[in-house]
Amino acid sequence: MNFSEYAEQIKALGRELTPDALGGTRAVVELLIPDNFLDGITVSRDIAYGDHERHRLDVFNAEGGSSLKPVLLFVHGGGFIAGDKHADGSAFYSNIGAWAAKNGFAGVNMAYRLAPEHPWPAGSEDIRKAIEFIQSEGNDYGLDANNLFLMGQSAGGAHAAGYLAHPELYNNEAHGVKGAILLSAVYDYVTMPTTRMEQAYLGDDETLYFDRSALQGLLEVDIPLLISTAEYDPPKFQAQALQFLNAWQGKKGEMPNYVHMLGQNHLSVALYLGLPEDQLAPQLQRFITEHMA
Repeated sequence: MNFSEYAEQIKALGRELTPDALGGTRAVVELLIPDNFLDGITVSRDIAYGDHERHRLDVFNAEGGSSLKPVLLFVHGGGFIAGDKHADGSAFYSNIGAWAAKNGFAGVNMAYRLAPEHPWPAGSEDIRKAIEFIQSEGNDYGLDANNLFLMGQSAGGAHAAGYLAHPELYNNEAHGVKGAILLSAVYDYVTMPTTRMEQAYLGDDETLYFDRSALQGLLEVDIPLLISTAEYDPPKFQAQALQFLNAWQGKKGEMPNYVHMLGQNHLSVALYLGLPEDQLAPQLQRFITEHMA
């Protein structure tokens, strides 16, 4: 299947985040991932970074490596109420850790506590915990905590943006994040139409949404960003990205790194990473390489 044929299949699934569209996206992309995609990679799964059952992460490293590697820490999506770092029998999201390990980095995929049992700011707090684990224990797993790149998709992107935008969550301590990659993320809960999923995380009191958003705090962050949207994202995610890009450019007089992913939808951007004609992988590798310490 060439990329044009692939993109037509993705387009046919539509923009809405329905179970059929999400399952169809996984089915289309899974067929393109070789069975041996983890060959040459050491995977350490379900390492505890905290006390909760969801405080688990997976580490991906190239076999035989002895030096510490820059870290790509991936935070999955799932509408704040679902999702995981890995599912048995599926390539996702191990494909992201594998891409990192094959391209000179170490991959870390983290799970986090979910709403409604764990509302705002639980996701960003769990990123803090995972980063603290990498800082304290990373040497044992070949992780260079001083070269950490944070990547989140959808709700995971909202958590990552929230982490950077609310340094009070980690007492303004050094976190070593050299760059952030936000894939179809959410920045402003005030302007975004919320569904029951967002409300499960944010609560019903909309007067709190401004302070709980990442937009204003993220504009104060002096960390390189790589922003991505998908051609077949739901419109509200594209609107969120445009609002943030406009605000960033208005404040700083320049654009952050930005990639609009043609032929992809909200989920497929993360699933397709590193496959033929992928538009994100070369930008991601350049971004990490340019901003390593």
